[in-house]
Order: sequence, then C-alpha cells, then structure tokens
Amino acid sequence: MIVPMTKARILALESHKSESTKELKNLGLLHPEITVTSSEKIERLREKISSIDRALGLLPEPGKDQVYPQIQEDEAEDLVARVLNLGASLKKLFEEREKLTREESRWSNWGNFDPSIIESLRDTDYPVNLLSLGLDEWKTFKKRYAELPLFEVRRLKAGVLICVVGEVPEEFLGSLIDPPDQSLNSMRRRITKIDNEISELTNHLSTLDMESNQLAAFKQKLEDQVEFATVEENFHATGPVLIISGFLPSNQVDALKKTAAKNSWGLTLEEPDSNEQVPTLTKNPPAVRIIQPVFDLLGTIPGYREHDISLWFLMFFTVFFAFIIGDAGYGALLLVVSIILSLKQSRKGTVGDGLKLFTLLSFATVVWGAITGNWFAYEPISRLPGFRDLIIPSINTYTQGSADTVKLICFVIGTVHIVIAHSIQFFRKITEKPYIHAFGQIGWMVTVLGLYYLVLNVVISSSTYPVPDLAVPMIGIGMGLVFLFENQSGEGFFRGVLSSLANVIPTLLSGVSSFSDIISYIRLYAVGLSGFAIAQSFNSMAQGMMESGIGGIIAGIVVVMLGHTLNLAMAGLSVVVHGVRLNMLEFSNHVGNEWAGFAYKPFKEQIQ
Repeated sequence: MIVPMTKARILALESHKSESTKELKNLGLLHPEITVTSSEKIERLREKISSIDRALGLLPEPGKDQVYPQIQEDEAEDLVARVLNLGASLKKLFEEREKLTREESRWSNWGNFDPSIIESLRDTDYPVNLLSLGLDEWKTFKKRYAELPLFEVRRLKAGVLICVVGEVPEEFLGSLIDPPDQSLNSMRRRITKIDNEISELTNHLSTLDMESNQLAAFKQKLEDQVEFATVEENFHATGPVLIISGFLPSNQVDALKKTAAKNSWGLTLEEPDSNEQVPTLTKNPPAVRIIQPVFDLLGTIPGYREHDISLWFLMFFTVFFAFIIGDAGYGALLLVVSIILSLKQSRKGTVGDGLKLFTLLSFATVVWGAITGNWFAYEPISRLPGFRDLIIPSINTYTQGSADTVKLICFVIGTVHIVIAHSIQFFRKITEKPYIHAFGQIGWMVTVLGLYYLVLNVVISSSTYPVPDLAVPMIGIGMGLVFLFENQSGEGFFRGVLSSLANVIPTLLSGVSSFSDIISYIRLYAVGLSGFAIAQSFNSMAQGMMESGIGGIIAGIVVVMLGHTLNLAMAGLSVVVHGVRLNMLEFSNHVGNEWAGFAYKPFKEQIQ
C-alpha cells in the first residue's frame, strides 16, 4: 500500500540554521521540499565530486566489504590530481599510438627508408619524389616520361607506388606524397615503447585498490555534504525566522513533534493539497514485498495519488512468467538454482526478496509445465509414470485441441486482469466526490465482459464460441454507463453527460482499445509456443546426430545443452518484454496509473 503522508512546516531561528539542519538530519524522517538546488558552496562540492568520479573511472572498482583508513580532504585532492595526471598521460599516449599506427599502416607498403635523405636531396639537381598512381595513370606516366629515372616500389591492386628522381611533371603533381617524419622502423620502435609505457601506467593504476575505496568513501562524504547544504539553502528566511517544508509518513508525526518541542521549533501539520507533488512510500507485507526488486529494476514508482498494484502485479506476473517459460524442465533447473542460492544466502543472513521471487516464479513454471506435460519439449518424459499423472488432458501440449483451450485460458486471464483494474478504480472513486462518477467503472467492467465473448469468437473459433445474445447488450449497457457517469464532476448530472458527448470519439476509441487489450493476452500462448517449437527443433537436431556413433552422441549432447540454454535465455528476455508489459501497460492503463511518482527519500545520515 502507499503510506499516507503529512506535510510539515518547521519554523526555526535563523541564528540556529546549521543546528536545526543537523537535528533534522539526525531525525531522518522529513523529505524536504527542494526549490533551491544550487549555490556557490554546492557547486564547489559538485565540482570536487565530478573530479573524484573521473578519477574513480581510472581506478579499480571499489570493494564492497573492504574497509580502509579514511582519507582527509587535502589527501583526497592530491590523490585525485595524481590519478587524473596519470589518466591524462595515458590519454596522450593512446592518441600518439593511434596516430603512429595510422602512419605505420599508411607507409608499410613503402618499406623502411630514411626520410631525412629525401629531405636532404630536395634542393639539389636530383630531388627524390614519391608518387601513388592508379593503374591507368601509371601506364600514361611510363609512356610519356620513360626518360625519367624512376623505381617501382610496390604494385598494389588499386595502383602503383613509385619513386621518381627529378622534377615531377605538372600533370602528376596531385599524386605527390610527402614523406613521413620518421622511418617505418622508428615508428614501430616508438609504438612498442608506447605500449610498454601504457602497460606500466595501467598496471600502476590497477594496484591502487586501497586508494579507490578511500576515494569512494570520501565521495560519499561529499555527497552527504551536498545534501546537507541543499537542505540548509532551502530554509526560507522571513526576518529572523527560517521556514522549511516537507513530507513525512503520517504515522511518524509524533517523532517530529517531539524533536520540534526539544528544539523549540514552530510546527504546522496538514494534509497535502491535491496539486502538490508528494513523494511515494510503499509498504507491503513480506509476502507481497518480494515483487519490489522488479519495480526497482524498472525504475517505476506510482504517484502518491495512484494505486499500489504490488499484490496484483505479483500474482499475475507469476502466472505470466509460468506461461511464457512454459517448460517444467526449465522451471526445475531454475528452482534448483534458486534453492542453492537461497541456502548460501541464508547462511550469511536473510534471503533477499529478489531470490524469494525467483523461487516463486520457478515453482510456478514447474507447476504449469507439469500440468501441460512439457518437460524440455520431449514427449517421452511426459509419458513416464508419475509425470503423466500430473497432466490435465484438456491442456496437454501434445494433444489436439489443447491450443484452443490454452488460448481460452489466456483470454480469461486477460479479462479478469482488466476487470480487476476497473474494480480498483471503482473502489477508489467511490470514496471521492462526486461518488456518482465511480459508476463509470462499472460500465467499463460490463463492457470488457461483453467484449470477451467477441474476442473468443474472432480469435479462436466462431463455431466453437458463437457470440451469445447477451454480449452485444452488455457492451451497449456498459458504454451507456460510461457515457452517463465517466465525466461527472459534481457540477450537475446533465453537464457531465454533455462532457461525455463532447468526448465521444476518445471514449469509443477506449472501447476499441479494451477489445485489443484482451486480445493482447494471446502473447502468453504465442511466446510459450515459440519457445516450445524451438526446443523441439534442437531436440530433433540432436536426435539425428546421436544416430551416427560416439562422435554424434557427443555432438548431440552439446547441441541439446547449448540449444536449451539459448532457448531459456530468450524466454527470460520474453518475460521482460511481454510479462512486464501486460502489467505495466495494459493493466496500468485500465487502473489509471501513469507511474509518475518519485520516491520518499528522507533527509538523514547516509554514512554509518
């Protein structure tokens, strides 16, 4: 659930600004409203952090469990300067190496020679000139100027490299090439020397693991100072009085009152206005909280006035995962891995929510794969005693007609999912004025249930699933309720109806969208089927190989292992693309979530 928030305004004396900021930080409850984000002090701190970031980019990654003596500010600045100087030297060496490598590649066809000799002959009667000619140009040159002393250095596919002693005819001046600054051997020696210097500098930087951890810790300290300075800057002065406002969980108000009384602060508390940007804090029981790592991975946070769909997301995401992976063999492998990791993690402490979620998803996949008879897409396994007893005949992967039943299940899931979304909206809106507008959600639920029958008729079979007589009236009644109540704003019933008529096109398009949203749940069947077909193909390929002796058996085993590994990886990607989408797009659109929230981050001590 989304934790209710209270807006607090704190009044303190301007002379106690720094002390008040420290007390707020020690309290660790207030999410301050930030309007001033920059000052001279803050910018200086950010510049230092930026320099440390550049230095850390050159150093080994800081260790998580390693603790080193803290570094002082002047020591940190000296260390950053040294590291950045080493980085600048490395950059200069890489640039020089790149330039020399291009030159070496360009002159490798000419062979090794001393460019200073060519330079010394430039102003004599026997200047030496280098030319690069196309094949046709070369033929013309030899024909017209055969009397010139020339040497063919190398013949290439695209032309010829030549050396001419004497003045070059005017018509070929465009083919002249200036000699390099140094010989080919000199270039190669310098490249080798640069490689050695780069290796030395890189090795030196790689040994600075202690310094890397010290800098990372000092950076965190500076970030803490930036946060402190930012909060301090957001105390608004009104004469000798400072005011800062922010939000905190309503159940923590008593702690703030005690701190205010202790520090002689003035304090006002109120409910946030409807137009205020309020941070979001979600709090769920442990069984539901295991879905939070998915939200963290996606970076999605519901708005304060939106719905926390954690429970529904967890329930349906588990089903979607099982359908998309669809293979009990894959699920069993994932379950074994999750159990092993859980046992290892439990020895160090508590098992993380992400691992608990992984275990649940793996178990659900085993269940779905077992009742459909899909074990590594290999039918003989499903016929074994014990395995065959788990199969539900109507959804047996290897029997005709099961595909339509699975499609039906997908559409049932989709319809229920969308109806739940509108139910959430109904119970939320019925508590808000005007209450009457909640009945628009009843209209959408009735419409979706009517559309469900159309989907079965259109997508699966018109003969097996004829549209019942009640379907069209349901759609009509549902859309009627939407037109009557969806846009009621408390300014009069008929005004709300007129508003609906003005938005008739968007409303009708929303109805069409609901139809397509139900159909979109067919992806659960389609993606699962594609994974099954790919697994069968690898099985058939391997089986053919195994019929050709020991070598074929080994090759077949390799094909099976690599093939199923690749298929499992692709299925995992499909879960992210499709399983998450059905919750974050189809369901969220119907529940009214835009995921426009930002996290509750109280001002508190970050460095322990």
